[in-house]
Amino acid sequence: MCTTPYLSQDDLAILSAFARARGEAARELASLIASSIPLPATQEQARRVALGATVRYRVAGASATQAIVIACPHDANALLARVSILTPLALGLLGHAEGCTVGIALPHARTLPVDIVEVMPPSAHPCHPR
Repeated sequence: MCTTPYLSQDDLAILSAFARARGEAARELASLIASSIPLPATQEQARRVALGATVRYRVAGASATQAIVIACPHDANALLARVSILTPLALGLLGHAEGCTVGIALPHARTLPVDIVEVMPPSAHPCHPR
């Protein structure tokens, strides 16, 4: 299971701004930032889950996959499968590479193992805090 997220400098800056702006609601986001390893700006990026990325995933052991886009809170839309970075699913996926299995935090101290099947990087940086 993959446990250490790797985040780009751009993503770290945006996530940090959201964590400061959201106060109590962003405790988990602040924890993600603190536990992440920053990637050098010049490093070639592996297919890692980043802001704006489209992620195809499946619950570990299942055959059906789902696709979502990791979105900023003001751009989230369930009908368009745009998931806010403040949700447990997005927080669990952010910074991890294609092929990893990650644990998604659920209520009552439970964890759901999820396989990252495919990561399609964003075409442009997706958002800025409001």
